[in-house]
Amino acid sequence: MTLPPAVTNLITARRIEQVPADRASALVRLTRAEEKLEAARKIAAIDVEVAYVTGYDATRIAVTAHMLAAGYRVRAVAGSHEAVGIYAEAVIASPSAREFQRMRRRRNKAEYDDIAIGRADLTADLAHAEAIIEAVRNSL
Repeated sequence: MTLPPAVTNLITARRIEQVPADRASALVRLTRAEEKLEAARKIAAIDVEVAYVTGYDATRIAVTAHMLAAGYRVRAVAGSHEAVGIYAEAVIASPSAREFQRMRRRRNKAEYDDIAIGRADLTADLAHAEAIIEAVRNSL
């Protein structure tokens, strides 16, 4: 498989690393992502912000499942979530993958800058999360 330049750059910058491809573990991780997405939907009736963070986490976990199946792992260094987003945009076969970075920034702003996340934002981004998770499921 020819790597997209963005993924090659992540490897060169040591933001992700090559590991043995592990489809079985990737499927376990993807199931975890699906469970988190379902939890986010349930939490939405109680707390929009917590639901948003849970939906974002579901998306991130799904992308890392794809990485694991392809033989990559994000390194535990500053900017690791951003690296997951760069990988998603480069590799995940869904238009929603381009929304990951925006979702990451919104989650960060809610957590660190105290911006409010509205119900419309949550609804739209849970749909993107679902599309990304589905694209990962279809690729495995």
